[in-house]
Amino acid sequence: MKRILKKVKNIFKRIYRKYESNKYRKKKYVNCYKILSPEETIEYLQNNTVCFCRFGDGEIAIMRGESIAFQQADEALAERLKEIIRKNEQGLRIGINYMYFNPVDSVNPYTQKFFESMAMQRKFMIQHCNKNVEYIDAAVTQLYQIFLEYDFDTHFKKMQHIFEGRDITVICGRSVMNNIKYNALDVCRSVEYIFAPPKDAFSQYPDILQKAMGVQENRIICVILGPTAKVLVYDLFKEGRIAWDIGHYLKDYDAYMKKNPRTEIEITQFYKPD
Repeated sequence: MKRILKKVKNIFKRIYRKYESNKYRKKKYVNCYKILSPEETIEYLQNNTVCFCRFGDGEIAIMRGESIAFQQADEALAERLKEIIRKNEQGLRIGINYMYFNPVDSVNPYTQKFFESMAMQRKFMIQHCNKNVEYIDAAVTQLYQIFLEYDFDTHFKKMQHIFEGRDITVICGRSVMNNIKYNALDVCRSVEYIFAPPKDAFSQYPDILQKAMGVQENRIICVILGPTAKVLVYDLFKEGRIAWDIGHYLKDYDAYMKKNPRTEIEITQFYKPD
């Protein structure tokens, strides 16, 4: 009997997933929120020096009380993330994924299936985001992993322009740069690094924040720390600092320069912790 009930439940789940996938492809979610496209996001960041942080499926999982590869479930972190994703403050931009709600052409097949299967994530975002916020695109830091065909040359030239000539301090795990051959930060005027735990960084958050506050005020602080990065960027913003949550950008630029294939295996490996 239990086996039969399980099969019945699975049938209903498959029907629901197919229904939601259809709904996504037919663009039924496009008006849920105002989200800048990748191109609009880059243009905005080129013309405005603001703090920004980005929310993806990892942050959604943490907010739902789940663990991910980068971070164990943490109630305090979850509550901070739920607060920040709704913020609408001048000088701060919040990113959510444009393509969670807006189907686009030329996405690679593996990622396309991922977007179509995001019913739970879309439902959660609809419940917790702020209709009054104009969001930027959270995925702008990893477009090489998303698109099969795209003008990557122009994309990365524009992204590099955002960093060009800047004094940057990177807060990240010590191993983040280990496999980077082409460093996107070479266009900066200067780069320094502060190392933090690559996993479960929130467990050492007070120490990380203290070190970040010790950075010279003329430097832009770029954070690569999974869900903890969102909290750090926001707290630095409240202290009058400029901080960017750049996530996978360094790895994405390196993968583009190496012309790495975008197979399911390669993409899955890309998103694993360093």
